[in-house]
Amino acid sequence: MTLVNFMPIDRRRPVALELLRSDLPSAAARVSAEDVQLIIPSSAQDVVAALPSEKVFCADDSFGYVYANDTAAARVLVGEKPLPSAVSGTTGAEAVVSGEAWLRGGEKKVVYVGDKRVEMPSNTTTRELLAAAGVAEDGLKAVYLGYPMCTFVSPEHLGDAVTLSCDEARVLGQGDCAVEAVRSILEAFRHESCGRCVFGNEGGHQLFAIFTDACNGKGQSSDVALMRDLVPVMREQALCEVGQRMAFVVEQALDLFGDEIESHVSRHQCPAGQCRALVTFHILVSRCIGCGKCMDVCEDDAIEGKAGFVHVVKQKDCTHCGKCLDACPKGAVVTAGVKKPKTPPHPIPCRVH
Repeated sequence: MTLVNFMPIDRRRPVALELLRSDLPSAAARVSAEDVQLIIPSSAQDVVAALPSEKVFCADDSFGYVYANDTAAARVLVGEKPLPSAVSGTTGAEAVVSGEAWLRGGEKKVVYVGDKRVEMPSNTTTRELLAAAGVAEDGLKAVYLGYPMCTFVSPEHLGDAVTLSCDEARVLGQGDCAVEAVRSILEAFRHESCGRCVFGNEGGHQLFAIFTDACNGKGQSSDVALMRDLVPVMREQALCEVGQRMAFVVEQALDLFGDEIESHVSRHQCPAGQCRALVTFHILVSRCIGCGKCMDVCEDDAIEGKAGFVHVVKQKDCTHCGKCLDACPKGAVVTAGVKKPKTPPHPIPCRVH
């Protein structure tokens, strides 16, 4: 028997379920004719009702995505539901195919590039994927091909052949923070961890905590060495692909974005200027009209100024709350990473009115 897994990798974009719903009668006839068992989210009762009940296993999708990985899916019919406890390929585990591959034969793939839905041949290149989504390559830092591929593609490898199996691709530009991107990827992985595997669960928690601290200005210079020690062991010892892929993501990030990660944890700087805890706030002389609205909303008394004078942020008192950003009617308040704008140390008469 073949297990056909329709559990969504991403709840926001259940690609396989969308395709299944598009022609349920044909799918039901095929299910009846083949030696298959479909794993369907219990929340998709319209799909469950349209299929032969003896060929459907309803998986509880209310608490996470542990069924979305192949090892968990392969164990659901051998008495271990819903948690995996065996390495992929264990003797006795059923063969698992994705719902989309079963429906389409693996020749085409639907991938969301940001909010753009793209349908194209599975065998392609990342460059062709970007072109289909209308994404320019200029200023590109990397493209992340999501689970189960979990691969960062750098600009020099955009033309390399890939076989798409992910539902989502994330484009990172020069203005995006790679550390925050990895942190958000690891956060999604945490919802897939079943908790039985020490390296998958505790190792994943440790990696997520390190990247979260890095984005919040709490990173330590020893964090990079700790991750380089942890990820190869985690890739070998994690019992299923969730922990293994999580370690793979961090391993690639350390190689591709090592300088950016080092800047976060050692110098507490975000080169992209995106991590609020690591940026500084400034008021531009060329835009400030001295209206005082930023001072009115600042609860920390961290802005110095008076009517008609360019206001100045007192960096030692600023807590990075960001209220001044929203309050300024002229967009004079800006954030900065490593490169800082030139501003006066004390209020001066405004140049604009």
